[in-house]
Amino acid sequence: MALKKTPHALGQIPTPIALGCEVVACRAVYVLTADLAINDIIQCMDLPAGHVPVDLILDTDDLGTTGNVSVALGNTGLTDIDTTASGGAAWLTAGDVATAATGLRADAGGLRAMSRVTPDNGANRPVVLKITTDTTATSGTIGLTLLYRAA
Repeated sequence: MALKKTPHALGQIPTPIALGCEVVACRAVYVLTADLAINDIIQCMDLPAGHVPVDLILDTDDLGTTGNVSVALGNTGLTDIDTTASGGAAWLTAGDVATAATGLRADAGGLRAMSRVTPDNGANRPVVLKITTDTTATSGTIGLTLLYRAA
């Protein structure tokens, strides 16, 4: 298992916050330079303190002949998904990224879980993508757009 980070997660690109009742969209991009392995974690961005998720869109290039990913809040050590903090389930579970021009939304269980996320007013929380089935691509782009609002 390896931890990878997008420029948003590294703090090179700021993650926007809601200033009122609007829904904010933030798109983080990870560019592959090597094959991703099962259980690898990509920290995409942080969900800002005092905010809750609304929806997500995952877009990827063809990541090989196999490949599934899940998306949710990461655990404290950034070694796995924290389903408890994520509202009871991953927001996207086993999304197939093995086809060209993949575009996926949060699944039904994920939307339900998002609606049950308890806001953390004191800390940002990492939004992660976990490789659940090994991919074979060594190049390409993974984009995650998270829609969220102030709690």
